[in-house]
Amino acid sequence: MQAPIAAETRVADSGLRPPLVVDLDGTLVRTDMLHETFAAAFFRNPLLTLWVVLRALLKGRAELKRALSGLAEVEVETLPWRAPLISYLQEQKRLGREIHLATASHHSIARAVADYVGLFDRVYASDGQRNLKGRRKAELLAQEFPDGFCYAGDCGADLAVWRIASGAVVTAHRPLAERARGLTELEQHFPDDRAGLKTWFAAARPHQWSKNLLILAPTVLGWTQVTAAGFAATLWALVLMCLMSSLTYLINDIADVQADRRHARKYARPFAAGRLKIRDGLIVAVLGIPLVLAAAWVLASPATATCLLAYGVVTLAYSFGLKRAPILDCTLIGVLFSFRIATGVVAGGMGWSPWLMTFSLTLFFSLAMAKRLTELVAGGPSASGVVRGRGYKYEDRSIVLAFGTAASTLSILIVVLYLVDEVFPAGTYRDPAALWAIPPLLFLWIGRIWLLANRGEMHHDPVIFALRDRVSYLLGALVGAAFLAALL
Repeated sequence: MQAPIAAETRVADSGLRPPLVVDLDGTLVRTDMLHETFAAAFFRNPLLTLWVVLRALLKGRAELKRALSGLAEVEVETLPWRAPLISYLQEQKRLGREIHLATASHHSIARAVADYVGLFDRVYASDGQRNLKGRRKAELLAQEFPDGFCYAGDCGADLAVWRIASGAVVTAHRPLAERARGLTELEQHFPDDRAGLKTWFAAARPHQWSKNLLILAPTVLGWTQVTAAGFAATLWALVLMCLMSSLTYLINDIADVQADRRHARKYARPFAAGRLKIRDGLIVAVLGIPLVLAAAWVLASPATATCLLAYGVVTLAYSFGLKRAPILDCTLIGVLFSFRIATGVVAGGMGWSPWLMTFSLTLFFSLAMAKRLTELVAGGPSASGVVRGRGYKYEDRSIVLAFGTAASTLSILIVVLYLVDEVFPAGTYRDPAALWAIPPLLFLWIGRIWLLANRGEMHHDPVIFALRDRVSYLLGALVGAAFLAALL
């Protein structure tokens, strides 16, 4: 059995240690700066970014990095730093060891990182002509440190450097550390677990799938129209909507990665924390969305695929900047919830209800405004200026409260009109008068949502809050009881 890779230092006398050269991407930080700059630029101006990327690629990877660094800035202070490695570097610096930064990232990013960390004696980085990676990095470091150096890296491209180095620090999984140890003296190993299915499952936000149950609303409300084939298609639509929403959440989280790192809770999301690579998330989304649409076309209907496509387009438009347009952002959230109901209508072959669609739009617009109010209140009574990542200012509390509560009141009125205009004349229920319990119950629930939001006591999305709130369950049970009383 091979001896385990120890975490302790391999060389006892630090005064005899060669200079320590540290890589940036995947080593000093748990992310890749090329992917970071591409995402920051792309979600700010997608067309310009794609044009610049296509032109730069014709001149090589070094020019690509230079071009992207000019399109967007990465907030280095919020990057997912590899804390154990930085602590080790600080210890070595106190012992008088030379520490240098050598990275394939563009020199403007490398310099910003070096200024922030404050540990490096010199910085070596890519420019518009040279991509400092693999063999080229090895050649440069061999010239700069003829008496030897220790190199800290994280990927297969670093094997070329370890082959000529006098020591290795590895920030990767065990197999790579074993390969590095076969080439040089292993000074330190900081294991980095690979992202598994659990991490991807977390990034998919399965707790948000409960929102997609709205697809079943037309089936429940129009139960007399349900057919076996329509019900099966509706269930397929529900599954595919969950997949589609998860894929769009990947894109949304990548678009929000810098803002999430500043958030009190969202900083732990897989992309923000560097547990998943931005490149991998984009690949999964770009390949997955067409597959979901094709499956919807085959398993449900072309109309269902069209609804999912519309949902995806609006979600992407939201992620690409409309989320920063005040009022419009919440309107789009209401539209997205309404798309769920529309998907249930077309998948199940149900009849359209203009009252149901209007109710969905107004109710979920109001709940989105409640979430915005929660964010504004969380800043404190003295907060002012623009909310980071949003188009709102803290001074907008009163207008958000006014718009949201007005929409909430309107949604209750629409329920009353829906009962009077559609439900009662249809004769579907034996005792429809029992349904009059629903508007006041809905009023109590919405009123409580707004009361808690205004107090700053609702710390989640209102829909997710309802799934964890006992009072919401009680009111929901009473609504269910009203339906049963009307049926029996």
